[in-house]
Amino acid sequence: MLPVDPTMQQAFAENAWLHFFQMGHTASTSARPTTILVRGEGSRVWDQNGNAYIDALSGLFCVNAGYGRREIVDALAAQLMDIAFVSPFSFPSLPQIQLAAELARISPIGPKTRSFFVTGGSEAVETALKLAKAYQRKRGFHDRFKTISRRVAYHGTTMGALSVNGLSGIRNGFGPLVPGARHVPLPHRYRCDYCALHSQCAGTCADEVERLVEFEGPETIAAIIMEPVQNSGGAIVPPPEYMRRIRQICDRHGILMIADEVICGFGRVGHWFGVNAFDVVPDIITCAKGITSGYAPLGAVLVRPEVADEFLGGEADKFMHGITFGGHPASCAAALANLAILEREQLPARAATMGDYLMRELRAAVGEHPNVGDIRGMGLFIALELVRDRAGHQPLDEPNLMAWLSDQFKRRGLICRADDRLDPVIQLAPPLNIPHEDADKLVAIVADVIHALGRKLGTQPTMAAVKLAQAVGAG
Repeated sequence: MLPVDPTMQQAFAENAWLHFFQMGHTASTSARPTTILVRGEGSRVWDQNGNAYIDALSGLFCVNAGYGRREIVDALAAQLMDIAFVSPFSFPSLPQIQLAAELARISPIGPKTRSFFVTGGSEAVETALKLAKAYQRKRGFHDRFKTISRRVAYHGTTMGALSVNGLSGIRNGFGPLVPGARHVPLPHRYRCDYCALHSQCAGTCADEVERLVEFEGPETIAAIIMEPVQNSGGAIVPPPEYMRRIRQICDRHGILMIADEVICGFGRVGHWFGVNAFDVVPDIITCAKGITSGYAPLGAVLVRPEVADEFLGGEADKFMHGITFGGHPASCAAALANLAILEREQLPARAATMGDYLMRELRAAVGEHPNVGDIRGMGLFIALELVRDRAGHQPLDEPNLMAWLSDQFKRRGLICRADDRLDPVIQLAPPLNIPHEDADKLVAIVADVIHALGRKLGTQPTMAAVKLAQAVGAG
């Protein structure tokens, strides 16, 4: 591994612009050198100084098959040598056709699934929203322009996707947004406004969706878009009946159901797609990230044939939407190689078993810690919610906590996400092929940081205090 040119630090500070990142921090005279990741293998990555980290976030919920997959790299290179670009406005490419067939084979929608390819998750959501509204218009429902999504949910940053986002802090400052976006409470059992303190779910969160449909008027709603397991807020798994209730509401009122599988898809939650876990079939599925395991940019919108067929008539019926690099031949080739690995190594099933293992180990290590309120998730999509008071679920409101946690993890060789878009959580989503030794080290590091947090907050005694108490007791 060759050393990184030291001038790269200056170039980063002066010329680069990271996403959702305050670049002003890099200009401070006290700023530490920026970590530049230069190599990856399996579930580990290395920085410019040779420091190794377990990547417990799979890049950004992307690298499902793990780093260093020569099979995917070779597929990319071979396709680029054959033909580097094919205009998706005019021609298909062979890998695009093959990938569409593969997706139809594994799609919850069935073998007649039609795939519209884009370059990432935001574009997939944007496409799905446009498609849903255009479909409703073709059926004669010109007033069906509204959408329903969940509060706090993240669906992307393009204008349509931004509008259905349930994160006010991300939406604010970019208005006016696309009209008609409505939001409902999220089915968050640990903090549910309706039944968190009850022995079982009352289903009120799904009732709220029905009430909103009735209030707005079913004839005005084009689509409901939701993640099977919600990322923002920390791996929020809905009650077992929730997704089926949403499907029933859509069927009853002629609303399209869009499953946002950008993170959940391709094995992350222990199934090929998140909706498989809830036994529902949506009308449209948005996906990206794990479709190539992050080796190339690609997204896709999987569409039920009854919806796609509305656009297969004459010239006036076509879907007026396109992306220059949508379905790029090399990206599709990478996706085909990636899907072959996921299937051959049974990585979706492995995510389920390894996820169960990690949840058990985390609960054993810190499940009773005074600052850990909840450990939840599905497959290798896990979150630990941090609290001030475990008994009363009191949220932890500590200044600069996220930065402190991230730094503590990184110092110990773990990359994960400390997030407070709802209440503070630690998010864990390692590659699906993470070996047991890395999983065990992940748990040990998380436990070490949680105990350090307890000492910082005074909810867990320091070793000095323990020794003092022992000395007093012995005296």
